[in-house]
Amino acid sequence: MKKNFTIQSILAILMLFCAVSSFSQGRTCGTDQYMEEMLKDPVLAKQHAENQKKFQAEMARRSNGDYSRRGGSVVIPVAVHFPTGSESDRACLVALAQSQVDVLNADYAANNADISQWAAASAFYPGLQPGSANISFCLAISNHPVGIDPELLEGEPAVTIGYNFAGGSGFPEMDANWAGYMNFLVKDIGGGLLGYSPGGGNLTQGMAVVMNLFSFGTGGGCAGSGIAPQAPFNLGRTVTHELGHFYNLQHTWGPAGPSCATDDGFADTPNTGVETYFCPAAGSAPGCVGGESILTMNYMDYVDDACMYMFTPDQMNAVDAYITTIIAPQIKPGVCAPAVPTFNMVAVESELSTCPDTDTQAVFTFNYTTVEGFNETTTFSAVGEPAGTTVAFNPTSRNDDGSFTMTVNGLFGSVLGEYTITVTGTSTSETKSVEVLLKNTCAVIVCDPYPSAMNLGIPIVDGNPGIAASTINIPDSGTIESMTVTVNLDHTWVADLILQLQHPNGVDFMNMWSNDCNGEEGISITFDDTAGAIVCGTSPIAGTFAPSSPLSTFSGLDMNGDWTLIVADFAAGDTGTLNDWSIEICSEQQLSVNDFTSGNFSIFPNPNSGEFTIKLNSNSGNAITVDVHDIRGRRIFNNAFNAASEFEQTIRLNAVQAGMYLVTVNDGERTVTKRIIVE
Repeated sequence: MKKNFTIQSILAILMLFCAVSSFSQGRTCGTDQYMEEMLKDPVLAKQHAENQKKFQAEMARRSNGDYSRRGGSVVIPVAVHFPTGSESDRACLVALAQSQVDVLNADYAANNADISQWAAASAFYPGLQPGSANISFCLAISNHPVGIDPELLEGEPAVTIGYNFAGGSGFPEMDANWAGYMNFLVKDIGGGLLGYSPGGGNLTQGMAVVMNLFSFGTGGGCAGSGIAPQAPFNLGRTVTHELGHFYNLQHTWGPAGPSCATDDGFADTPNTGVETYFCPAAGSAPGCVGGESILTMNYMDYVDDACMYMFTPDQMNAVDAYITTIIAPQIKPGVCAPAVPTFNMVAVESELSTCPDTDTQAVFTFNYTTVEGFNETTTFSAVGEPAGTTVAFNPTSRNDDGSFTMTVNGLFGSVLGEYTITVTGTSTSETKSVEVLLKNTCAVIVCDPYPSAMNLGIPIVDGNPGIAASTINIPDSGTIESMTVTVNLDHTWVADLILQLQHPNGVDFMNMWSNDCNGEEGISITFDDTAGAIVCGTSPIAGTFAPSSPLSTFSGLDMNGDWTLIVADFAAGDTGTLNDWSIEICSEQQLSVNDFTSGNFSIFPNPNSGEFTIKLNSNSGNAITVDVHDIRGRRIFNNAFNAASEFEQTIRLNAVQAGMYLVTVNDGERTVTKRIIVE
């Protein structure tokens, strides 16, 4: 794709949702528009049509009194995802997830406590009783997807924290890692939005019902993660409503806008003609047919959580039909059964870099945990290490929770290359493996920042679209491993904006911000693929968030050249200023090039307390530069010193944490990178 194509075709992505524009205006919903947009995708449209055909056939059988395919009660496994949650809040977030599952089990079985209100209300709806579905929900605890979240262990609930579900890709939120689960994605989707769901959803692609931070679950919420139910939508009923859509239910007035000319297709839900809001008294809202009252307490209307408390039998018959024909065959089996006694192994370091010119060993650390009282002795082994090296485990086995290390010895003089080492734990009844990568390539990932000028003051022209552009030149060459981009701008309505980053090759590009959030003012964001979804609601919107499209678009390309940031304003009425921005690129660089002989180069003491001396002989006449990077590749020190034939300089690293660091020294002709240990 070319840049001129993207500038001409960037459009605001229509957010279709069940929402409130403000709490004072009550609940509203855009499911019909959501489906209209969804069905523009030919693949999803075909899939939806096929599912509807199966559903209608099942409904026809049931209308003839044939319930032979109904079978037993269907247990639907639930997984809950908190991309912006805090791991320290795990116990609270798990409890919040369970509170929502409890609400669904009560609401769909018609044994919720507030169903007691029906006794007084039923007089206005002669012959009608609440309906219940032949289903239940469980928070999955077994057979979790592998490699998703290191804290997602067997026997623990299927709750992810910090996992960027669907890569933060936006509608339709689908993540194939979670196929077979009923997924709830809890994230900030705007100040007044409650949530949204596909109508007639499926589990094969890992579709999700998306909920805002304040409309999921019950109780006090989890303050450490900024996730808490808020009145009047604090009883979990928004999820009950959205699942109705997922299981093919319409609003009580039907698929089109509220009108007496449309209906939801169920005889036992009076034709409404209007939505109802807040908490109307039973029987107080007249329906389209004389003498009928709107069933305001129905979950598929718009009243507050405290005033919706029932489905009808016809609605629940349709839910059963949809689940029997579409959902049940897609459910991942066995995930709700109690976890069997077993063990888990997780690598603390999944990747290490070494060099056979300088290193003798590499040490990987693993965490070992038991599940359901597992106490067999597990012995550790490994395959895949470089030829001529040996592997040692400490301890060699475990039968309780704890850590162990694997040391790869004899690396000095080994063959260059990348080695995938498979570590296996073997007990009497269980065998499990985990892979780690040893990059014995004399290279490490080093991350360097490239800032724009400060106080750029570039106007963001108003609308149609208004374009602001800025360029950063990166003089260095190197293959991009990963990158982050920081943008600071002022604007009076950030939802008007698209932020596009263009590679120097003039062909590759990606959108970091795509009309996200609402009327907030200003952006001060570091875009990072590994971060959680964008959190709206503050002015400016500040923090580290995943971009709309992944920055990994540029992985594998050369970083050299002019990078361009395009800020496009697509609506009239608001203006702003691009203040500054920066790029940090992580690339693979040589770990140790022994241009200095051992006799004329030294770093001492090593280990040290953060203060060390570099001593070398140099005849280049060039300035001598010193860079220090932490083990994640982040530069923490950079300075240039005057040329000297007998160079000796003490480096002081201020308040650094204990650990391993990489010191690179260059005199213009020679370069060396050495490890130091700070204790």
